[in-house]
Amino acid sequence: MVRPLPSKEPPITPPHAKTGKPGSSMLRSAGVVGALTLLSRITGMLQSRVVAYYLGAGPAADAFLVAFRIPNLLRRFTAEGTMTSAFLPTVGEVEGSRGEEAAKEMVARFLGTLALVLAGLCAVAIPAMGLLAGLQVMGRLAPGAGWGQQAAVLWEILRGLRPGPEEFLLTTTLARIMFPYLALVSVTAGLSAVLNLKGRFGLPASVSTFWNLVFIGFTLACLSLGPRAWRGPEQAALVMAVAVLAGGVVQLFLLWPAFRGLGYGVSWGLHLKDPGVRTALKRMAPGLLGTGIHPINVLISTTLASQLAVGAQAVLFNSNMMGEMVLGVFAASVATVSLPAMSRLVEAGDAPGLKASLASALRGTAVLAIPGAVGMAVLARPIIALIFQTGRYSARDVEWTATTLAFQAVGILFVATGRITAQCLYALKDYRRPAYAALLGMAVNIVLSFVLMRPLGTGGIALANGLASMAGLGFMAGGLRRRMPSLPVREVAGGWLPMALASGLMGLLAWEGGRLLGLGSFHGLLGTSARLFPLIALCALAYFALLLLFRVPEAASVAGLVKRKLGRKT
Repeated sequence: MVRPLPSKEPPITPPHAKTGKPGSSMLRSAGVVGALTLLSRITGMLQSRVVAYYLGAGPAADAFLVAFRIPNLLRRFTAEGTMTSAFLPTVGEVEGSRGEEAAKEMVARFLGTLALVLAGLCAVAIPAMGLLAGLQVMGRLAPGAGWGQQAAVLWEILRGLRPGPEEFLLTTTLARIMFPYLALVSVTAGLSAVLNLKGRFGLPASVSTFWNLVFIGFTLACLSLGPRAWRGPEQAALVMAVAVLAGGVVQLFLLWPAFRGLGYGVSWGLHLKDPGVRTALKRMAPGLLGTGIHPINVLISTTLASQLAVGAQAVLFNSNMMGEMVLGVFAASVATVSLPAMSRLVEAGDAPGLKASLASALRGTAVLAIPGAVGMAVLARPIIALIFQTGRYSARDVEWTATTLAFQAVGILFVATGRITAQCLYALKDYRRPAYAALLGMAVNIVLSFVLMRPLGTGGIALANGLASMAGLGFMAGGLRRRMPSLPVREVAGGWLPMALASGLMGLLAWEGGRLLGLGSFHGLLGTSARLFPLIALCALAYFALLLLFRVPEAASVAGLVKRKLGRKT
């Protein structure tokens, strides 16, 4: 059982936190990560546009995105989610008790063990990819049949008793090509975690941008310079699968020099006797579900979407990607920098500091997550059209995706808040509560998806994801309340309420502005951009002006930062 953080001990301020207001350093670091993550999301939209141009929202797009989701989902478990949350506190403990050299040795052994285990997983999973891919496209194996009959058909295909549909075969092939990306990105996440622990947030936050650029460059080069036959949807999907691996290799080698420059390395082999490695792996076990609540729900959604019309997987993937863009701009950034900060405060016994850090993280996340969700829901149609309406991605596909995105926006704040709450529990060495929350969220998601997908289609599945995140968040908050002297309820609510009011007024402005500018129709890439981006800028200015009027501290901090930057330039 994890003991509550003591409340009567005098605060112990770590050396790195002796200056500035509580949480201010963390938010500055989050701003750096957020800016680089925004660049990553922008290049990610370009990458998605390339996929949409060549694959559209048809069978090849469904096959590629389902196949890519398999290693991408497991990446959340073995990479930036569970692994980072278990790895960083353990490294901090080893360094505090046995010194920096012992911590470096533990890091080398852990990463070597992780790499070897993942290589073994790839060797086992690639031959079995037919089963993993088949579970994701069951609705395509026997359209209109029940779940039992679909499972029986899949079993017959796997045994070679009947031929598999083309979409199933293509999904399996693509998944086998892309699955090694899991090992590449997981080791990259380990290097990123070490750099983050040492205060190097910029370079790790930029690796996704480089992956997007490599994917775009590789794909366009092959499809532009290669044989014309490669430009067909199925052949283009195969080219993109290789591009995924190429981007993974570039990510790893981009971080390696900085990692080695700090004096760290990798000791290849199974080092299960090392106490630090064992502790980190033990902490990862319950966290596999805790940190992975959102991707688990997405995996369930993918399976359920196979029961809907062709293109449903592509629509859900694209709408989820847009939701992740809002989360990644600041929510994921705050989560990245908050774990090391909160872990140090727990080790120091600084209960007031932990409370202030948690409040700062939750408010800092919401200040962009709330207006981002509102704006994305109101302007879903022109945003999706601007990014995806190209090549084989039709106006009908845009309308379908935009409707799904509006439902996706409902859960953004709950997903973002859940990530921060889970990080605080991990800092307190509580790895069970997030796991139980994940199980609860998964159960709620399954039930709600079955209920809502019938009347709302993909929109119902997206809405179920958000409501399931709300259930998991409530469960984690209950556990956090028992482990901290007090929760920053008043501090957080005092920020969320004016943020919600300002976001609602901003949403009305976006709605009326979109109507006046005719954004209900697509005016081409340049015409839509010329209308949409000024409207977004106007809405952002109106939102922050309202926050300043409501005296929200986060808005004042942003205004002060802008004034300082402008002052330096003049």
